[in-house]
Amino acid sequence: MIKEAAEEYVAVLGKKIFSHDRLKTVGASEIGQCWRKTYWVKKEGAVSPDHEDSWGARLRGTMMENHFWVPLMKAKYGANLLYAGDGEQKTFEDKYLSATPDGILTKLKKDILKHLGIPDIGSKEIMVECKSIDPRVNLIEAKKENEFQTQVQMGLVRKLTKFKPNFAVISYTDASFWNEIKEYVIPFSQKIFDFAHIRATRILTADNAMELSPEGWIAGGKECEFCPYTKPCGVIRRSVPEKEAMANPQFVAEITDMVREVTQIKERIGKDTIELKAAEESIKDRLREKSVRRIPGLVTWSAVKGRESYDNKLVKQAALDAGVDIEQFSTVGEPTDRLQIFPIPGEKTAPLPARVSGSVNRKTKNG
Repeated sequence: MIKEAAEEYVAVLGKKIFSHDRLKTVGASEIGQCWRKTYWVKKEGAVSPDHEDSWGARLRGTMMENHFWVPLMKAKYGANLLYAGDGEQKTFEDKYLSATPDGILTKLKKDILKHLGIPDIGSKEIMVECKSIDPRVNLIEAKKENEFQTQVQMGLVRKLTKFKPNFAVISYTDASFWNEIKEYVIPFSQKIFDFAHIRATRILTADNAMELSPEGWIAGGKECEFCPYTKPCGVIRRSVPEKEAMANPQFVAEITDMVREVTQIKERIGKDTIELKAAEESIKDRLREKSVRRIPGLVTWSAVKGRESYDNKLVKQAALDAGVDIEQFSTVGEPTDRLQIFPIPGEKTAPLPARVSGSVNRKTKNG
């Protein structure tokens, strides 16, 4: 009853009218997301049939910004806060790139950010960006996509207005305890802003999604968990050619170079994995020696119970013995693909370092 009312209410809230066509530009909040996903957003791609829009975090941020962050910023900075709040926010557009900043602070003293390690901001204004954060997230630095977002904001403001902010401040307010606020300074980079222009152009001028790599999936799939285009993206990623052609010598040479690169990356990962585990074991050894399990803000070492699991083979046999038709419970997972890469004839891989027996014990001068 109430959930249904919430869904209907949010659907109405979502019909915010923008002064520009959002399908013609890539926004600052989108530029750091998977560009295949962003392409489909702009081209109105086919949404996965089982996708459910998770609007909770998005609405939380909007409510916090409109009813807490904007009022407190106006109370503190008054007319020196520009482009903030309903009716006052402004969208800046340049070719395929756009941004709607949360606000810009003007007429500031040069040492306004000295508490964050910036003695002189080099101008009289800074960009300010409001974010809410799940209290379970261990935030030690600004999120990369948020940094990218502020770079676009600063770049467009610098290019299209009289203001020349050299820094942006991203504030993260704990969604449970609103008194917990973290601030991070982002210095402007013309190089990153120029790259954002190139990226936006690539997205909006692509002829199809296959021209853009599945960045979310490549990065580990975390972004894919909330993406409405996982089904069509998966179809593209798994599309093995139905007919097989013979590879000519030039193409063989090209793939050989690519396989060599993959092999070198795997070798590097193998070496780094061994070194990482050895370093972690060293930390455990020192903590064990000192009977220390936790150093606040630095390390926590705790026991984790084993996960309960079932022997599927035995369960299946027990069901069959009991006369249960197990086929009624069978499901077929999503199809997948497999890429096998073989050693290049005549080339030897570099040997991995010898396995570490125990750990590298790094004792301090004090024992």
